[in-house]
Amino acid sequence: MTLGRDGGRRPGGLSRRQLLTGIGGIGAVGMASGLGTGAYLSDRAAFDGNALGAGGVELTMDGTVTSGAVELGVSGIEPGDAGTERFEVGVRTNPVRVWLAADCPGPDGSLADALEVDVRVDSDPISGGQGVLADVQRALAGGVRIDVGCLDPDGALDVTIDWRLPDDATDSLEETAAALAFRLYAEQCRHVSEADAEGSNPFADRVCDEPEDDCPACVEFGKADDVEAALTVGDLLPLVELPDGTGPHSIEITVVETKDDGEAIGAAFSLIDAAGDPGPDLCAVEVKGGPDTVRHEIAPVGPDTGEVVFAPVNDSNDKRYGISNIVVFVCDGVGGDGDDDGGDGDDDGGEEAI
Repeated sequence: MTLGRDGGRRPGGLSRRQLLTGIGGIGAVGMASGLGTGAYLSDRAAFDGNALGAGGVELTMDGTVTSGAVELGVSGIEPGDAGTERFEVGVRTNPVRVWLAADCPGPDGSLADALEVDVRVDSDPISGGQGVLADVQRALAGGVRIDVGCLDPDGALDVTIDWRLPDDATDSLEETAAALAFRLYAEQCRHVSEADAEGSNPFADRVCDEPEDDCPACVEFGKADDVEAALTVGDLLPLVELPDGTGPHSIEITVVETKDDGEAIGAAFSLIDAAGDPGPDLCAVEVKGGPDTVRHEIAPVGPDTGEVVFAPVNDSNDKRYGISNIVVFVCDGVGGDGDDDGGDGDDDGGEEAI
């Protein structure tokens, strides 16, 4: 199934943007054997199988028996794209309790750290409201019970995922991908009392590794002073007031926003060294115009601003001042000059095995 910019459903092949990539089988066969890996498919599909808790049950997804895995693959979307995906969970046998969990974030978290999602069951948020995908995955890794007083065979649970890539997300995310995989577990209510039901959650001990801080300290690096009013793409502005022992660095202008008279009020740029190679990763930029300065945080950190950073607004006329100087801040110890300690050898991944 593919989604258009308005989030509406269309038959596959009508758009290059795709959110939902498959529903697969994970072979949920009780807590003793654990959970396997969900299949990754090109379209929505369902597979025969049972989700076995205390006693056999048949979970359904959109009316079809499923073995309990849903994977929403996100790729090829642009800043500003948004939509909604949903699936319905039911049961064909006896009343059951149902738990839902999410897989931990994958190793490449650029899109997962930008895409905003809100997971709801019967319109009630279960992940703390809208948040970035990676945070939602961590919040749901330990599982949440999604039924209220047991799910009957004649009832259903509506799971809804609203998603949005913010307008200010970098265009480079169009080439990246992420996945939100859900795991379902059910047990018959008659086998375990409600008082003891909390202990039946098979996901309770799952904990995702916390993300490493990619910028332990954001420190001032240098200033591009006396910015020319007629700033143009390709200009190299040398930095002054660099830290002791640091070689020459410049900012290379890649985008310019101007007033009607041509004076620059905003710019995007890269930080480079004397050889033209990327400098340390930018974490913040301060742009001065008139008597004021505005600070722009750069997230994710990188050797360029990723978007235009603007001078402050003149409150007397609601127009921006022209740029007078730019101060750049970089991640301490994270550079573009080959500075690499080789890592700490920690390769245990971002997800606890189940």
